[in-house]
Amino acid sequence: MTRTTPPRPLDVEVLFPGLAAHRGTTTRLHPRPGSPDASVSSVGGPMLWPADEPWPVCTDPHPHGRGRRPADIHRERQLLAAAWARDPDSGPTDEERRLVEELRRRHRAAGERGDGSAPDDRSGPAVPPGRARPACGAGGL
Repeated sequence: MTRTTPPRPLDVEVLFPGLAAHRGTTTRLHPRPGSPDASVSSVGGPMLWPADEPWPVCTDPHPHGRGRRPADIHRERQLLAAAWARDPDSGPTDEERRLVEELRRRHRAAGERGDGSAPDDRSGPAVPPGRARPACGAGGL
């Protein structure tokens, strides 16, 4: 079955003549769930990558060893959303603001010194085990 976009209920160029100069041909995607195999790729489904091409990586220099834990970022967002929904005029309480301040602390990743160098075997981890280094771009909001 061929699916098409219905005609627009109004003519945008008539309402906004200045936009006519920016008109262009576009393709609208209507992704739908499916089960693609190795011969196709899909939007929102399994991503297929050519075997002979390297996977892209970020080559920008990033400081390592400190960052925010994803769980802290998620908790901060939940707390602030609930506070502002509860009271749009004043937002978080003093107690919630203190918690947000704590959640925004950056933590040292296990196994690294503050300068990014690895500690010797006698120094032990910089933070308790299980706290991982943030992924590229995960250090801030």
